[in-house]
Amino acid sequence: MPTTPLGPEQLDAAEAALTVKFNDQNVLALALTHQSYVNEHPPEQKSGSYVGSNERLEFLGDSIVGMVIADRLFTGAPELPEGDLTVRRSQVVRKETLALVARTIGLGQWLVMGKGEATAGGADRSSNLADAFEAIVGAVYVDRGSRQANSFVNRWLGEHVDEALRAETRKDPKSLLQEHLQANGRKPPEYHLVSESGLPGDIVFTMEVVIGSEPVASGSGSRKIDAEREAASKALALLMSNTNTGPQSSS
Repeated sequence: MPTTPLGPEQLDAAEAALTVKFNDQNVLALALTHQSYVNEHPPEQKSGSYVGSNERLEFLGDSIVGMVIADRLFTGAPELPEGDLTVRRSQVVRKETLALVARTIGLGQWLVMGKGEATAGGADRSSNLADAFEAIVGAVYVDRGSRQANSFVNRWLGEHVDEALRAETRKDPKSLLQEHLQANGRKPPEYHLVSESGLPGDIVFTMEVVIGSEPVASGSGSRKIDAEREAASKALALLMSNTNTGPQSSS
């Protein structure tokens, strides 16, 4: 994994893997620059559109991916209600799916990062890869426009959308837990933040689910919602296996 800015040959190779030809390769280079590199090389920062890390492009790409996938699901499944569409969209845009696509492309080999992050295996970290994919989407939008960005998202995520359309809807663990509690005359669960750990840009949240006044289970993830889902899944498993004894604490 590179710890110095990409050269023309590397950018050409990245374009070939992405099957996108950029008008300005500086946009692509920015999309492939992790915040850890900028943290280690602050003197190299200057004012300008293509200086810094890929975080702003990631922000843009995240919205584009969500919109394109929502449109494809809306059009492809006119019979599905809003709740089912939401669940299926989450299956496609989740970190694990985006990281899988990034690995298929081989993005990790061109992701420029600081030496500390690189040494720690950052080039294969799912959160970094998912963020890089979203940054690439943002870069395609900035450099080539919305039509090319839409085409890019559909090219790399289309099969995952098709799989989500074919699959039976899998409800969110949080929804399943709430339904279980309601069916048994209990109040909805609450989710509390336990801790935040890790470096900026790669924070891990730990959340606990509380039923009544009792902490039942905890979960971790790069987003609070992912940590809540893991905690809810654990809590539901406990409740289902201990229906006669009530919830028990677990981490």
